[in-house]
Amino acid sequence: MPLVHTDATLDVRGLVAAATVTQQYVNSSTAPIEAVYIFPLPHDAAVYDMEIRIGNRVIRSVIHEREEAKRVYEAAKSEGKRAALVEEERPNIFTASVANIMPNDRIDVRLLYVESLRWEKGRMRLIFPMVVGPRYIPGTEAVDHVGTGWAADTDAVPDASRITPVVRNPENRSGHDISLGVDLDSGFEAASITCVSHAVSVRRLANGRQHVALATGVTIPNKDFILEVQQEESTQPKAALFLSPGSDSAETHFLLAAFPPTVQPSERMPVEMLYMIDVSGSMAGTSIEQAREALLQALDRLRPSDRFGILQFSNDYREFRSAPLPATPENLEAARDYVHRLVAGGGTEMLPALLHLMRQPEIPGYLRHIVLLTDGDLGNEEQIFAALRHDLGGARLYTVAIGSAPNLFLATKMAQFGRGTFTHIADINEIRAQMTQLFESIESPVLTDVKLSFEGVQVAEEYPERVPDLFERQPLLIFGRISKGRVGKAHLTARAGNDPYETTIDFDSSRATFHPGITTLWARQHVEDLIDRWRQTDENGQAEIRAKVIAHAIRYRLVTRFTSLVAVEEVVVNAGGRPSTVPVPTELPAGWQMDKVLGAPATGTADAFLEALGVALLFAGIVLLCLVRKPGGVW
Repeated sequence: MPLVHTDATLDVRGLVAAATVTQQYVNSSTAPIEAVYIFPLPHDAAVYDMEIRIGNRVIRSVIHEREEAKRVYEAAKSEGKRAALVEEERPNIFTASVANIMPNDRIDVRLLYVESLRWEKGRMRLIFPMVVGPRYIPGTEAVDHVGTGWAADTDAVPDASRITPVVRNPENRSGHDISLGVDLDSGFEAASITCVSHAVSVRRLANGRQHVALATGVTIPNKDFILEVQQEESTQPKAALFLSPGSDSAETHFLLAAFPPTVQPSERMPVEMLYMIDVSGSMAGTSIEQAREALLQALDRLRPSDRFGILQFSNDYREFRSAPLPATPENLEAARDYVHRLVAGGGTEMLPALLHLMRQPEIPGYLRHIVLLTDGDLGNEEQIFAALRHDLGGARLYTVAIGSAPNLFLATKMAQFGRGTFTHIADINEIRAQMTQLFESIESPVLTDVKLSFEGVQVAEEYPERVPDLFERQPLLIFGRISKGRVGKAHLTARAGNDPYETTIDFDSSRATFHPGITTLWARQHVEDLIDRWRQTDENGQAEIRAKVIAHAIRYRLVTRFTSLVAVEEVVVNAGGRPSTVPVPTELPAGWQMDKVLGAPATGTADAFLEALGVALLFAGIVLLCLVRKPGGVW
């Protein structure tokens, strides 16, 4: 296969990570090729640069509106020039296309991004995804296919063929491996540095920094890399301020991370807990074991005054009982027996199951909470988001992402639209701690109607525009632009239940941490707010918002669903201009069972798969049994 190695280098300063990802492509065949690689990045990554390296030559990229970037790339390909194109399919799925890789050529594609890191309960978490898990694709098959993936495009997922890379049988390695290193300056005294996903080495550097690397040097890219840094409890800050100069000398952008003090709990109301568990084929193996254990932990948190229900879903949905039950010892014992007997298999028809739960009549006097346990590996995310906006009512939805390579874009966005929180469980050994934290958040007072005002500094273009509700020990992250002043205060007001809440945070630029990536992060948060508005408006409104996203993304060099990066070497190397397209196969995520997601009968996508396979067979040593496809519509 043309992709032989990926190297990821991450530089972490405080809550900001700057990453360089280098993909190494080599053509070991006797004919020119075009490599197409569908790969993951963090769902909140702001991708702002790309270049290709051929020997000592470096070709920088240009940002264009997506269709224009594609036109530039296709023109270069047909003219026989080396070129690369990077496109966003989802915030956590990208496609790299590299044209006219000549026999024995090596071309490196180098990507740069920044991201703000997740912080909760005194712990900072860095996640670097390594594989796009096979997505379940619902809907009716479309006539045309727009990508090189195994799945047919459908009415529910019009770009299914662009998010479904061919999956290699784990018994036949592709030869693609990955190396990863993290230079860490957390900005606080760390009680521990742990990696729950991989064996790592930790080396102390000067000035309190650490270097974290894979203990084996390289590894198979088949699961998320997860690094956690636990803070000494005595050093918990009240706020952290990060600054960077903007693209204009007159403006400065900031990231304010505020950690409101814990609110004293009031009397807890009875709750109606509705547990929704994914038992589709992708959950088979370690994921369903983790989900069962997590659900058992959740049942243990119920009080006698609460009510609960359990719904499992795959191709369809089934309920433990037809209506929520009181949390009596007898009912809980029957529920535990039901959970122990859950078995994974089938598709991921999440939407009908979610609609069923949300449309159930609410019980007077009870707070409704929906807890969803899933790997989220499906392609119709936008349908799920639309359902939450229209049907959630007064409930809150909490997502628990399960497994070695879950769809964290879906899980975090569902929690955002559901006014809840997101929990990620990658290791069965952390289930108790993670579920305990989740339910402590649910049981603690929530700060609602949160508003932020500034004194002494003039701030504009704050994002997110609508400040979300805040749960216990959850930081408030606000991006903005300072137009005047450097020292002042930020006043946070909210409601904790029926009581008013207020706190004041120092805003002092002289004590801030400088980071050049803050402007890019601010620009990406602006784009995310625009895309959220785009999701909720009609076609006329969408066209206007799309134009704003394109203008903003081009100004700040951001890859978005509407803009792409393209690089072209202005030298003709393939006079024929007809390279063979070779889709790069990916690994099966660790812990998944091949026969549960890739062993069902074909449902209309064989032609597209065989075309891709036929091209791949141009490479010496590639045989039919090395590539396996997942059918569209069912696992």
